[in-house]
Amino acid sequence: MSGSGRLGPRAATLGISLALTAGLAGCSWPDVSMSPDLGGDSASSADPAEPAAERTAAEPTAATTAAVVAGVPETPARPAGDLDSGSVTRVLAAGAQTVVIDYWTTDDATTWTATGDKTIQLASHVEGGDGETEVLVTRFVVTADDGTTRTVAVEDRGEFALMPPFSYSTAFTVPESAASADAVTLYVQFDLLVETEPGSSRYYRQTVLDTLELPLLQEVSQ
Repeated sequence: MSGSGRLGPRAATLGISLALTAGLAGCSWPDVSMSPDLGGDSASSADPAEPAAERTAAEPTAATTAAVVAGVPETPARPAGDLDSGSVTRVLAAGAQTVVIDYWTTDDATTWTATGDKTIQLASHVEGGDGETEVLVTRFVVTADDGTTRTVAVEDRGEFALMPPFSYSTAFTVPESAASADAVTLYVQFDLLVETEPGSSRYYRQTVLDTLELPLLQEVSQ
């Protein structure tokens, strides 16, 4: 047997196996589940979603805005009234002459409401004709109609001279209207006696009619 110390095949194989085992025991593999790259990507991808959700909640959609606007009732526009400027004049036919009626108020008619005070003054006289024919007012009446009720605002009876140089003047207060009324119409009526000819003392009846439209503001309930 030779003394050279040469190892046999089995001893060499065993030595290689031991060396590999020792090498593997000294190495460490990274923990895939704790990878910084994967963990960082997951956290960063979740962060931007939160502000987006907040913006969605804070910013109303077009449908939401339309619903809010639709829920607010619009106040109807107030139409123009006959006494908005403070006065109005009417010229009405009455046989061979005309009756001129001047209406006016010291109030601001654009602020009138159903239950507020509304005072109107008027003066009427006759124009035209021969200037000598006697004209008398036997009845003057104003009726207020608010669409719900009709109320006599003023009525005057007698024999009042209307031909020049005389005139018929009066003042009256419009009665309160229903709270829901948005306008009141005044029906004005003059019943006249007109002499058939100057000095005859014979008369015929003539009725003169007029109307005034007075829009009303809706009162805000407290």
